[in-house]
Amino acid sequence: MNKAASSPFLSATLLRSIASIELKARLLVEGMYASRHRSPDYGYSVEFVDHREYAPGDDLRTIDWKMLGRTERYYVKRFEMESNMNVVSLLDVSGSMGYVPEDSTRLGKLEYGSYLAAAISHLATHQQDSPGLVTFDREIRDFIPPKQGKRHLFTLLTKLQSLHASGQSDLGPTLKNLIHRFNRRGLIFLITDCHSGQDSVLDGIRHLMARRHEVVVLHLLDADEVNFPFQSLTSFRDLETGAQLMSDPLRLRKTYLQRLSKFQEEIKQGCAACGADYRFIDTSEPLEVVLRDYLLFRRQRGR
Repeated sequence: MNKAASSPFLSATLLRSIASIELKARLLVEGMYASRHRSPDYGYSVEFVDHREYAPGDDLRTIDWKMLGRTERYYVKRFEMESNMNVVSLLDVSGSMGYVPEDSTRLGKLEYGSYLAAAISHLATHQQDSPGLVTFDREIRDFIPPKQGKRHLFTLLTKLQSLHASGQSDLGPTLKNLIHRFNRRGLIFLITDCHSGQDSVLDGIRHLMARRHEVVVLHLLDADEVNFPFQSLTSFRDLETGAQLMSDPLRLRKTYLQRLSKFQEEIKQGCAACGADYRFIDTSEPLEVVLRDYLLFRRQRGR
């Protein structure tokens, strides 16, 4: 049996739902190997780009002899190379991601996020791209750099199975420190509940975009956070700071939902303003549907 397919994070349903879909980068990406994504580098391939004047040291095989006959000047052909793409999952593992609902049929936020990261990594490997994984709270916990191959995929899946949520988050400084570890541009999936605050989240995203990465923000909340279904007097505890608050959820529900909607919209608009994709997800949504629909959206947009 294929080890990747047997991972608890890669169900047969999920794999079937994304089997025919490829990630397509909108930005030019740099690469070292022949694969499927456009690169700013020039070399040998089947796609002609343009001419430039011959310079000493150029390969004589690239000279366009027809251009020489028409212009009496030496020109070389330039072709667009194809490159593989770095596809990195940034997974928030701060304390707030550790929320687990009473409904045992639903995944907790961290488990749901781990499934997303696993599926993205599997898809990248399948199309000969280079998946990577970063886990973080207010600091970088794990950094597994992008690399090709099934062995590397197994390393990522093993790490995802061992994660636990703890600590506080501060996305801005964390992502600012992280960008210096990437040696080239790529596609980044940021999986987070955004509980470090709007300013910190958007500041971190802007740092990634400034380095010309393509960023997809997967804003992940538990269905309880989205719907606030609590009925009786409840003690709410902050999973990052430990602070507790006793309150009447029926009285607070309207205000809470208004503030949540405003916060979500501000994150969404902030992502749009800096050019990042945004997808809001709650854990009651089937994971395979969330991933399939988003990838279909990317493919349709690419056309």
